[in-house]
Amino acid sequence: MIAAVIFDLDGTALDNEHKWEDVFRKVANSHALEYGSKWIHEPGIGVGPNWEKIVGKGERAEKLARQTWNLYWQETKNAGNVQVMAGLEELVRAVKERGWLTALATGTNWNVVESELEQLNLWLAFDVTTTGEEVLAQKPDPEIYTLTAQKLGVEPENCVVIEDSVAGVESAVAAGTTVVGLTSGYASEGQLKKAGVKYVVDSLGEVMVSLGEYVGEKKMVGG
Repeated sequence: MIAAVIFDLDGTALDNEHKWEDVFRKVANSHALEYGSKWIHEPGIGVGPNWEKIVGKGERAEKLARQTWNLYWQETKNAGNVQVMAGLEELVRAVKERGWLTALATGTNWNVVESELEQLNLWLAFDVTTTGEEVLAQKPDPEIYTLTAQKLGVEPENCVVIEDSVAGVESAVAAGTTVVGLTSGYASEGQLKKAGVKYVVDSLGEVMVSLGEYVGEKKMVGG
């Protein structure tokens, strides 16, 4: 039985992973850091852990993380610089019409989340919001989804999570939720399936079809 739908923020509720990549590259370039991959950052694992993967743990990574947060904040605090993922508002409306709760679970810092939700008039879209400061471990650790389910008053097994990153999917699966993977630009369908998603969609407009299938499957087995 579905009782709640939990949304990841970056790359899922918001179409902003490319903005994060742009900020990471600007910070790297300002320090003459070399990077050879298509994406310098790995979506889903958090700003700090990304820099630790690049320069190692320590004060340098901490300084780079602070610079990244500050630059992202400066470049997105004004209206129009961050976009809602196509289909989000319609999906949230459809979820609420089914009587399901909604939540946001993100490793992003609260001040950034607050600014983005205010800009985009999304405060009423989510019954619960969990941000990175509330957990000790970032994705792929399951803590953020376990905590969000607790805040909703719902068992994880009755939650569906929508995620776009491998780390996010692994986090949600480890928490005991059912996961819909969104191919919004970074992770491929194959990578999301390997991480443990039950369904893969190319847009948020396809999510309710998957949830309808899931509800039908649960009814057939008496769940």
